[in-house]
Amino acid sequence: MATIQNLKQCINRNVEAIMPQDDQKAEFTKSLEKYYKKIKENKKETEEFQKGIFRDFLEEIIPNKFINTSGRIDLAIYNGETSKSNVGVIVEYKRLVGNESEMMSENNLNAKAFRELVAYYLRERIIYKNLEIKKGIVTNGYDFFVIDSNDLEKYFYKNKKLVDLFKKFEARQLSSTKTDFLFDEVIAPAIDIALTKPIKIGHFDLRDSLKSNSDKFKQQDITRLYRFFSVENLLNEMVFADSNSLNKNFYNELLYIMGLHEEKKNGNKLINRFEEGKRQDASLIENTIEQLDINDVPKSEQFDIAMQLNVVWINRILFLKLLESSLVSFNHSDDYKFLNSIKITSFDDLNELFFLVMAKKVEDRRERIKEKFPYVPYMNSSLFERTELEASSKGININELREGQIEVYSKTKLRDTDGKKLTGKIQILDYLLKFLNSYDFTSAVDAKNKKSQDQLINASVLGLIFEKINGYKDGSYFTPGKITMYMAKRAVRQAVLTKVNKTLGLSAKTITELGYITRDYQFPDAKRKKVSEAIDTLKVLDPAVGSGHFLVSVLNELIAIKASLRVLFDTDGKPLNDISCTVANDELIVQDEYGNNYSYDANKPKSLRIQKALFKQKKTIIENCLFGVDLNPNSVNICRLRLWIELLKNAYYSKDENGNRYLTTLPNIDINIKVGDSLVHRFSLDDNFDLRSKNFKNYITYVKQYKETSDKTDKAKINEQIKDIKNTFMSSFKSPEAEAFEKAIAKLNKVGEINLFDNKKFDSKKYAELKKKADEAKEAFEHRKGDPFYNNALEWRMEFPEVLDNNGNFVGFDIVIANPPYIFARNQSFNDKTKQYYLSHYEVDEYQANTYPLFIELGYKLLKPNGFLAYIVPNNILTIKTTSKIRKFLVEKCKQLIIINSQDKLFADASVDNCFIFGLKGKPDTITLGELNKGDFETIGTVGKDFFGNNPIFSIAEVKYKNCIDAFEKIDCYKSLEEQNISLVKAGVNVYEVGKGNPKMTKEDVDNHIYEADSMIDDSYKPYYLGKDVNRYYLSWNNRYLKYGPNLAAMRDPNIFVGPRLLIRQIPTRSTHALFATYTDKSFISDRTSILLIDIKKIDPLYLLGILNSKCLTLWIVIKLDKFQRKTFPRLVNTDVKKFPIPIASKNIEMKISNLVKSVLIKAAKNEVYANEDSQIDELVMDAYGLTEKEKQEVRDFNF
Repeated sequence: MATIQNLKQCINRNVEAIMPQDDQKAEFTKSLEKYYKKIKENKKETEEFQKGIFRDFLEEIIPNKFINTSGRIDLAIYNGETSKSNVGVIVEYKRLVGNESEMMSENNLNAKAFRELVAYYLRERIIYKNLEIKKGIVTNGYDFFVIDSNDLEKYFYKNKKLVDLFKKFEARQLSSTKTDFLFDEVIAPAIDIALTKPIKIGHFDLRDSLKSNSDKFKQQDITRLYRFFSVENLLNEMVFADSNSLNKNFYNELLYIMGLHEEKKNGNKLINRFEEGKRQDASLIENTIEQLDINDVPKSEQFDIAMQLNVVWINRILFLKLLESSLVSFNHSDDYKFLNSIKITSFDDLNELFFLVMAKKVEDRRERIKEKFPYVPYMNSSLFERTELEASSKGININELREGQIEVYSKTKLRDTDGKKLTGKIQILDYLLKFLNSYDFTSAVDAKNKKSQDQLINASVLGLIFEKINGYKDGSYFTPGKITMYMAKRAVRQAVLTKVNKTLGLSAKTITELGYITRDYQFPDAKRKKVSEAIDTLKVLDPAVGSGHFLVSVLNELIAIKASLRVLFDTDGKPLNDISCTVANDELIVQDEYGNNYSYDANKPKSLRIQKALFKQKKTIIENCLFGVDLNPNSVNICRLRLWIELLKNAYYSKDENGNRYLTTLPNIDINIKVGDSLVHRFSLDDNFDLRSKNFKNYITYVKQYKETSDKTDKAKINEQIKDIKNTFMSSFKSPEAEAFEKAIAKLNKVGEINLFDNKKFDSKKYAELKKKADEAKEAFEHRKGDPFYNNALEWRMEFPEVLDNNGNFVGFDIVIANPPYIFARNQSFNDKTKQYYLSHYEVDEYQANTYPLFIELGYKLLKPNGFLAYIVPNNILTIKTTSKIRKFLVEKCKQLIIINSQDKLFADASVDNCFIFGLKGKPDTITLGELNKGDFETIGTVGKDFFGNNPIFSIAEVKYKNCIDAFEKIDCYKSLEEQNISLVKAGVNVYEVGKGNPKMTKEDVDNHIYEADSMIDDSYKPYYLGKDVNRYYLSWNNRYLKYGPNLAAMRDPNIFVGPRLLIRQIPTRSTHALFATYTDKSFISDRTSILLIDIKKIDPLYLLGILNSKCLTLWIVIKLDKFQRKTFPRLVNTDVKKFPIPIASKNIEMKISNLVKSVLIKAAKNEVYANEDSQIDELVMDAYGLTEKEKQEVRDFNF
């Protein structure tokens, strides 16, 4: 059934983050009240008069958009400033008095106004090809009904019957040409159908927001009305950039100051020093390398060491910028700024800030330091502990850098006093500080306008930047914020539902259903606390954690869902029901009951309750629920930093026993984020070890103490105690090798005892054999314990005591969520030992290994029963042969398996297409398939676990077009082109490739297409056709010639390019006739983007051409090969063509098809229309395949 939404629900989620300033609210209120007064005074005027009042109001609050009529549309808000732009919002306006029957109401949604709106939407989409409509609004000035374009698209434009009738009406092919006929007979039935489905219709009445007996609006409603009428909401304009999108200006200038730049190599964007001649000695990297050179560090190690040191230093500096920004925000005073050229005049000052300020409690700081930095709090961050590298003989401290000048970046953001771009030279430290101070380090929520958004550098952006810098050797790709939000929300909602159902003995099917229970006023607070505590026990892991973006998304979602369920409590245990928490742009948005954004003010005690509650809740979740692993130590440090920053956002001031104010210190959460190779471990999850209860209890206690202590000496001691206990556990593990060793020793000792007591019975030969076996077992045991291959191994069996039960057995995580690395074995990324390890430890490993299937298997194994898996991986997992094992694994292991293929390009710089995999660890039952297209997630269908057979290929098309499955299966029964030996299938010539040909080609040769010409230079030049020259039933040619000979990368037998043959364009199109194939008997060279069918036997080549270009074969290709699951270059290969099912028809049908194809070839050559012949061929091909009338109709209805 249709869902009626309120004003808040009519507003785009990201728009909820907009917080208008007082002056903006005052201006908006003035315009709104003026509008309302005019409408009220003129409610009996004509529709045109009232519509003019509404337009005046819109023009006042949306000044930079063209607002006027458009054709028959009453009022349209355009996407641009002129009528040349497309319509963005369609408004159907109805007069207040005298036209009530045509106006929508909650009791009469299918009114004339809605029908008119749908008609205008269809006209924009079908006739004017407008893809930029955002909303439809029906209003009478007071009442507003709002339908988002997603629903208009889904329930009307995608209604094939409605669209066909609409097109016929526009072509005057229906019973009547009157608009009322269109509204009542064509559109009204479609609306009735839509209203039986979950279409969302927003509705609010301006009069509900008025003060009692007044024409003035309630101030508490103004913020929401402001948001609704904002251009960001009405026209879906960007509120802020993706939280995880790169601010390239900031990134490039920061790299420049560091002495680095980004360059593309082998398809990856890598970070490197500038080439000699462009390096500047005072830049941070060159400055560091100079000091390392003085200290006689080998030149081969200097750049890597300099990079590691600089990443640590810049990490610290940027954390300090975020801290400074928070202090200024909390106290509303610039006195709290400390990271500037006044306080920091040298690298010595910066070193003092690191180690004499941030690393010391306030009471332990020197007096001069207290005077210089009076407001900088102690944060208990391990970021300000000297690293091993800094303390080593190969490292240096930042105060060893020398002062010096560098040229200002040519595209700098800095301006001089006249507002002109800064030029010339500047001191390196002064440059760094001024550069940082030119950006805003607050959250996206606090940024006031587009300008500040462009200057915004929040925690997500910083995490992304350092992920790129960390990956300076190999390139780095990061998951967009909208994707981490979606995956985290889906995972968290499922895990919370499972956990709360189990805790309370409920059987709620959805979070919405659960919310009805927990939000009920009769639901006791004691049970609410029980739900809250249960959620706090969830364990979430990212085994390839990177910068920690997934964990931050999970953190936000957990708090948001607690607020939604009304189980969020303050530090006194009282319900925190006077705020709402939502996630927008991957940031937590906290608002009061009137929609105003919450912000902490240290001078206003009332805000302390919320700040303390949020800090405690975040601290609890980060300490108890969030875990991560990464092989890169820098990534681990950045992830820890991201989580600290999330806590920093809600840090608050308290007073000590002397009345001195201090900012809350951060816990030692670094122990939850570990360095290690997730895929490698000595011991399996079910290995036994001697777990003495005292040791295990101590382990749990020490981990808790480590997180809580703010004393660095205590922290170091506790860390050593934890290491000792883990070493004890390690030595007690009962691995297969250890057990084999023990058995061998036992047998040896038994024989030895015989010798001791009865020398006559002693068998020296047997003893020698047992001794040899015992030595071999010992060697295997010692090898497993001490093999350097395991130096970076992550021992899941013991590293996270939080997922062990009271007996020390591994229980598992509630959620494993990741964007795992995609590393191919064929790129020589693994050595032989690693490959062998993967083959012996992972059942899904294939010969040509890729790491992401291994991570999926690992993630599944690390889950507890009914735990939730959430991964984003390359979508080649769906179909290719080398991922067959992981598909079978998922089908056989996962309950409620969900696979969503992305038609959108998610990673801007990567060539890979992606899909999402979700599933529960449990008995397999169903598989749900869906698609992400233009930002919209759509479920295609749900099928049983056996739907794809024993060797599953996840064909989304097979589910999407299951209404055509009978026809498909009939077509699929026919033998293939190859099986029937009908034709040879050949690829065209490979013309260019660096290092190939005689002489060997250079990159410049390839780029310049040196063997092509627009005329026949000599006899070696032949007419040359590309795949794009192959069309349905004809060839196009641009007078292109190719020098054909050994100069090419790979010559082909020239005989395949002469005589009768068929050509197929390698790249199919997204249409109901996907193949582009034609016939030729001319002599010319084809490149490898076309496929040739030569030596055709048994059937007429023109008959075969008719089959290739038919709708039947397209249906088979779409479902069987599912090439269109990939957005990036869906292409056919020779083996695909060889599989084409070809019917051997009766001579009569074959002749009819051949004759029609001959006619089409003639017409196509003359550029004449051949639609009639095309339809006849399709019908005859269906006869050739022996389809029944029902199956034929399936093909006719097939729309792609």
